[in-house]
Amino acid sequence: MQLFVGFLLLNTFLLYNSLCGGVAVMSIDLGSEWMKIAIVKPGVPMEIVLNKESKRKTEVGVSLRNDEREFGSAAVGKGVRFPKLVYLYLQDLLGKKLNHPLVKLFQKRFPYYDLKEDPETGTVTFVHDADKSINYTPEELVAMILNHSRSLAEEYAQQPIDTCVITIPAYFTQAERKAVLYAAKLAGLKVSQLMDDNTAAALNYGVFRRNDINASTTYIMFYDMGAFSTKASIIAYQVVKVNGIQDPQLSVKGMGFDRTLGGLEMELRLRDLLVKLFNENKKTSKDVTENPRAMAKLLKEARRLKKVLSANVDHFAQIEGLIDEEDFRVKVTREQFEETCSDLWDRVAQPMRDALKSADLTMDSISQILLVGGGTRVPKVQEILLKESGKTDLGKSINADEAAALGASYQAAAVSNAFKVKTFHVKSGAVYPIEVDFDRYTTEEDGSTSVKHVKRTLFQRNNPYPQRKVITFNRFYNNFNFSVNYGALKYLHEEDQSMFEDLNISHVELSGVAEAHEKYANNKDTEAKGIKAHFRMDESGILNLESVESVHEGNKTVEENVTEEADEDSTLQKDNADGSEKTETKSEGEEKKADKNSDDKKEAPKLDETPESSTKNVTKKLVKKSVKVKHSEPIGFFVTRFDHAVPASDHEKESLDKLKALADRDAFKLAREVALNKLESWIYDKRDRLFQTEYEEAMTEEESKVITAAINEASDWLDELEGEPAAEIYDEKRDALKKIARPWLARVKQRQDVVPLLQDMEGLFNYSLHFLSAVKMLPEDTQIYTPVEIETLTDLLNSTISWKNETMKEEEKLKPYDDPVLKPEDLRSKMIDLNREIQYLINKAKTAKPKTSEGKKKNETTTEADTTTVNGTTIEEPTTADEEKAADGTESPASEEESQEESPPTADTPDETQSRAEDSQQSTTEETITNENDKQEL
Repeated sequence: MQLFVGFLLLNTFLLYNSLCGGVAVMSIDLGSEWMKIAIVKPGVPMEIVLNKESKRKTEVGVSLRNDEREFGSAAVGKGVRFPKLVYLYLQDLLGKKLNHPLVKLFQKRFPYYDLKEDPETGTVTFVHDADKSINYTPEELVAMILNHSRSLAEEYAQQPIDTCVITIPAYFTQAERKAVLYAAKLAGLKVSQLMDDNTAAALNYGVFRRNDINASTTYIMFYDMGAFSTKASIIAYQVVKVNGIQDPQLSVKGMGFDRTLGGLEMELRLRDLLVKLFNENKKTSKDVTENPRAMAKLLKEARRLKKVLSANVDHFAQIEGLIDEEDFRVKVTREQFEETCSDLWDRVAQPMRDALKSADLTMDSISQILLVGGGTRVPKVQEILLKESGKTDLGKSINADEAAALGASYQAAAVSNAFKVKTFHVKSGAVYPIEVDFDRYTTEEDGSTSVKHVKRTLFQRNNPYPQRKVITFNRFYNNFNFSVNYGALKYLHEEDQSMFEDLNISHVELSGVAEAHEKYANNKDTEAKGIKAHFRMDESGILNLESVESVHEGNKTVEENVTEEADEDSTLQKDNADGSEKTETKSEGEEKKADKNSDDKKEAPKLDETPESSTKNVTKKLVKKSVKVKHSEPIGFFVTRFDHAVPASDHEKESLDKLKALADRDAFKLAREVALNKLESWIYDKRDRLFQTEYEEAMTEEESKVITAAINEASDWLDELEGEPAAEIYDEKRDALKKIARPWLARVKQRQDVVPLLQDMEGLFNYSLHFLSAVKMLPEDTQIYTPVEIETLTDLLNSTISWKNETMKEEEKLKPYDDPVLKPEDLRSKMIDLNREIQYLINKAKTAKPKTSEGKKKNETTTEADTTTVNGTTIEEPTTADEEKAADGTESPASEEESQEESPPTADTPDETQSRAEDSQQSTTEETITNENDKQEL
């Protein structure tokens, strides 16, 4: 983990942080059953967010009951008792109509939900209450979950977050992707990108193995079995050069999937097995399948049982009070579980085969298979994958639950303007082909008109995106229409083809075509080049029509400077003949050669020698030239979407108001609970302190009666309280109690705070005494402090010690319930004054220049004439101070500057006092700035 954090810290830095206090981005791995959240912020790179239960993943569910909204495990827990009021497995309902196969499958699996068609959008919606007055669309419910995920991320990051990357299944259609973006819009989130979950996991895998990626392509298969579906993606890793810079890249080469095979289907089979075993030995006459609460209990137990059987060969299923207070306990083996799901095992390897076929590869080309998703933990699934792939083992080197969230968070930082990370190119692949259909009308020789339906492929299957494409419509001179549809889907299985109720994505109507042609109709020099429609499939895999233009091409005569070269002789003759000005240039090589000849002072060539190259002159002249010119006229277009109807503004406002009302109610409830907890905690804490000796002695008898009565009254008020008052009521009650108890608590608090402050003051006294002693022991010729400065510190130290001793004597005379005279703020003030004076003297020592004595100069000054050698030993003869000064050329009297420095002042002038204060303040300021800089560097 340390390597993980260090890696991104070295390669991630904040571009703007000083004004806004830091920025953060998040990723949401939105699954059918679970969601994982990751954040990136300065100092917290790619970290999984913990929820309120300190878990690293959160259930995707929301419960709405009695004006209470809950998420995650709290919502799922209520689903056992109130299954109709808890909404789960919402992902595959986004953007679907009521007759969609997945909606019908949802109704079959969870028959207790009441679904109907939204008259505004035509999509499915939930009927929440019995009188059918409150409805919630899947987009609104997903928006609640997304907003909850943002709350968890903001609480974890301790700052606001509104930008994210959301992971989705790669097989999502245009309608489903737009529905996710609409849900995020309702939640107030800015989605930087929708990212395929397998691609996000592949990015997380590649980021920490970028040194292993080279110019040769490596293929890795990511096999993901989640709660609702199964996907297999083949990812190619390779180093590519973009703009002359080499960086690693991952690209999706093939994709296979099964939209209805997942862990949920296994759990439903296991639930049915438990139903069968219960019916064999039940005592009640009721049918358990007709009781939604009992079926919800069985599904919860089946989910737990599946996890246990993944690691054990058998286990007991146990439910208390399943129906009519009848308990249920039965032993289930792994063999029974596998037999129950026998018809599912044949479908496990099919996404793998489809991915290989899509990528036109064989299993021998795949270096390894990496497992993602909780469903891959089932032993039978791993057994089938090993047998199908022919591999000796399956890759488990990435976190099956968190890889997608972490990879998406890296991408969120990469596309954000606030961070800069090491480049890792990501190329997703289009799962479904997209084509453009239009009708071409032609006039036959007999005058009749024939219509020909034309199809043009816009994006082929597995085309990488983001990418732009242009379709050109030739020989159209009037307004016309075209459609954007899905292409041939014969490569899909019959069940997957049934998911497309309508292959039409949108219909485009063009306007202004005739006017654009008429503008250039009379110009014979122009030629129509057709109507060009510019499409772009963005990073989220959503196709957009950006612009449409009418293009004409014509000829234009322009004047251009043409350069001609001629020999020097001919040029001179021509110049002399016409008297025109000559322009002469030299090439870079000629200039260097001339400079070299000049530096070396070489002789000029003789007349009879032939130069190595003839001297040429360059002339420029204007020449008329015909060039092609493009004329573009914008064409108006109107897009009608069939796959996902954009909700009207009124419909969107109604959804936003509905969500805001729920959020306001949650905020009111949270504030009330926080205020209630604070009041209860205060009452319980102070009631306990009433019987603690230290606090009991700190109050008078009258205060004890008043405080005890107030606490008891507040406790009784809470017990008898009816309804749910606002948070302000609890806060007012707590403030009134704090006002009554403040003098009592302040006495204890002040006396408690004085104890460590007295210890600090004694330490400061000892330091000051040692400092004064050291200063006074300095020799007179090296003393840097004036007598006034030493006396000032001595007087301040003595007065502070006297104040402390006198105040301590007064404090000892007081009773515990008397207000103290020795207060923490007074101690702090005295210590600050004393420390300021010491700091001034210390700063002066740092900047003072050392003095040099006359004796030291005399000892250091010797000449050769003053030395005598006796028996091989050199003896230095002493010289007088006058001789030294005469030899050095110096004067005997001290300079004016030295004289002023050595003579102490007679009084502490105002200027000196002000200087000492300024030095102390400057020192404090310098230390503060240094600390701030240290913080910024850390």
